[in-house]
Amino acid sequence: MSIMVMMWGGSSDPPLSSRVREPALHHSEWQRLTHDDPFEARAIGAVKRGDAGSYDYLVSKYSKRVVSIAWGIVRNAHDAEDLAQEAFVKAFQSIARFKEGEPFGPWIYRIVTNLALDVAKHRTRFRHEEITDMQPAARRDDAELGAVSNELATRIDAAIESLPENQRVVARLYLVEEFDHREIASMMNLSEGTVRSHLSLARKKLKERLADLYGDTDD
Repeated sequence: MSIMVMMWGGSSDPPLSSRVREPALHHSEWQRLTHDDPFEARAIGAVKRGDAGSYDYLVSKYSKRVVSIAWGIVRNAHDAEDLAQEAFVKAFQSIARFKEGEPFGPWIYRIVTNLALDVAKHRTRFRHEEITDMQPAARRDDAELGAVSNELATRIDAAIESLPENQRVVARLYLVEEFDHREIASMMNLSEGTVRSHLSLARKKLKERLADLYGDTDD
């Protein structure tokens, strides 16, 4: 589903819809792999019994998604890598308390989200990127379509980044990472109602800031 459709809650795509950052797998596929992966359950059980080497399977399976979540919050590749590593270390150290039979994904996602939010809250400087609007051309050939798509992605990304912190994080987790309200609530230690409220406010602000992509719309 296009990120623009998700922001608007509508059913029609803009002329050139673009995802800000495409996950390696759609979230439904991640859910299937999490719940139907016997190797994951075996790895968790082995780690609990003292086989530290089995933890490599969990790191390999979830590392890209964990880094992506961290990056969406802290917006710095180096920090995202560090936070992912810290999250996996913390999960390993606490594995004895992890309930066997439960999926590992939601737990590690919650850990990295909390770590990344803590970093974001303690930052004293915020990165501001200048976005240069491209002048519309009389016509665009096929070679230019990629540049236009990248421009739209940059604008959407900048608009999400300009939101207040909680709205920004909820928007990224929902629109980009494709987590649902319940999962985001668990990851951020918020109620589902609060998550929905943050998302509603975020969508309204994004619609205002990107209104020209849809033209005049009255919802």
